[in-house]
Amino acid sequence: MLDPNVLETLTGAPLTLPAAEVEPVLPPVVPAPDPQPEEIGELYVRHRPLLLHVGCRKFRIPEQDAEGLIQEVFVSFMTTTTKVENTRAWLVAAMCNASRHYWRGQGRTEPLPDDFDDHTDPSSTGIADKLAMIITMQQALGYLQPRCRETLYLHYYEGRSANDVAASLDTTSRYAEKLIHNCLKRVREIYLSITAVKR
Repeated sequence: MLDPNVLETLTGAPLTLPAAEVEPVLPPVVPAPDPQPEEIGELYVRHRPLLLHVGCRKFRIPEQDAEGLIQEVFVSFMTTTTKVENTRAWLVAAMCNASRHYWRGQGRTEPLPDDFDDHTDPSSTGIADKLAMIITMQQALGYLQPRCRETLYLHYYEGRSANDVAASLDTTSRYAEKLIHNCLKRVREIYLSITAVKR
């Protein structure tokens, strides 16, 4: 019977085939098992007093809020993908970070006064005066000549320079500046005459 690893050459001399190089087969990488609920429960019971002490005593967080932070810390611990060598140190560091974040968030908020129901919206203060001024200005502008209205609109509403106003009105820059000045003076006189108290 012929050996399959030995070939005979044309000369009849046996030739041995080289053994195939076989790559070593590595065992599959098994991820670390997730902490079981029982283990998390035990960790929670064991480390809760320490974490509560860190939150309430070191960072002066109210106990109810500190409890919420402890819950968040344990959720982060359960979902972390990095290997935790020292569980106690990891939990304490996470509680410190959560406490700092808590106070950063509190710094952006301001409690309402106890009697806030008795107050109106601050932005509504003087709204009647603002509306009266807008209506009066519209009335004053209505008394102006059309050219004056257009000049003031271009300069003050659209924010154009005197040169741009001159180009729009097909006149010189010097005349546009004079027109802006005179029209503004005129509308001010009309506004004051409308708002003057009659005796």
